[in-house]
Amino acid sequence: MNLLERYPMAATFGLIVVAGVAVAIVTANMSSIGGAIGGSLTLMLPWLAGISAVIAIVALGYIGVRIAMNWPKRLQSGVLQVGTPQAAAPLPQLHVPEAKPQSRPADRAIADLDAMVGLASVKTEINRLSARLQVERRRREQGLPVTPMSLHMVFMGPPGVGKTVVARTLGSIYAAVGVLRRGHVVETDREGLVAGYIGQTASKTLERCKEALNGILFIDEAYSLVTGAGSGDFGQEAVSTVLKFMEDNRDRIVVIVAGYPDKMRHFLESNPGLASRFNRRIDFPAYDEDELIEIFARTAAQEQLTLPSGFEARIRPWVASARGREDWGNARSMRTFVERVREAQAERLATHIDADLSEVAIADIDQAVETMEISA
Repeated sequence: MNLLERYPMAATFGLIVVAGVAVAIVTANMSSIGGAIGGSLTLMLPWLAGISAVIAIVALGYIGVRIAMNWPKRLQSGVLQVGTPQAAAPLPQLHVPEAKPQSRPADRAIADLDAMVGLASVKTEINRLSARLQVERRRREQGLPVTPMSLHMVFMGPPGVGKTVVARTLGSIYAAVGVLRRGHVVETDREGLVAGYIGQTASKTLERCKEALNGILFIDEAYSLVTGAGSGDFGQEAVSTVLKFMEDNRDRIVVIVAGYPDKMRHFLESNPGLASRFNRRIDFPAYDEDELIEIFARTAAQEQLTLPSGFEARIRPWVASARGREDWGNARSMRTFVERVREAQAERLATHIDADLSEVAIADIDQAVETMEISA
């Protein structure tokens, strides 16, 4: 870029100054030889000299003011600007993607699993798998042969027995030993995979699979994808999409399917590729009466509720009867029972301003039992 392009205003007035000075010099010299160019021109010379001097003075003054007020300033972009600077365009901002939830540290996840009531056989299986993965990682680090392992699993058991908690524990373990990069768990079910129209199920299922990439895709009640499937059902399409994604990303995703034992066996038999890929199975037993009462006591303690003496005798008959129902939710139902106890307590204490809000009465337990029986 030349001077005229960079400083157009200053250059223009600079030329005017030069022209004015030149005219003044010429007219001064011509005044001494005025007789040679004629009397009329001689009369005009003083006027021309005066006008040239005025132009030069005005031009010099203007340039001085411009220089004093608006000396070229370098913008953030590095471009020189003359005159009043216009608002500079903001610098481009780096896009920092929102942090996605990472898996918990393996030690903490295993500690949470150990702290759960019951599930002795499940804990044994998880500890065995964890030990195997740690040894395989050390063999890999030492350059020893590593046996390929299928990490896709089937969780068989009733609802409310900790299947999701165990899936999260596995995700943390897989991330800790380097099997998965993140180890996060994406929970879904039939509703999250199957669409209502032709051509939509595959894309909907792929979205969930991609979300679980480098982690675990946990499909609860997976049997519902094939139960009663007819010509208008797209559950089998979801299953086929998941199987293909597993094959294309075998080192970047682990799939866990969960549900009732009998129904999950039917699910595995519904597609030739399922049984061979899900060859590791963990059985989750239902909680017995003592374990359910302990879950109730622990949940109440977490909510800082003080249970009355003898509460076990009041709730045991109800637990023994309710756990045989088809819709029984194990630990989930016990957490619901705690909520009913709190509602009964709140109704009793609402008008007692000075009452102890942590104390639960036997009457609260009895009313909660009655409410749970009515809603059954």
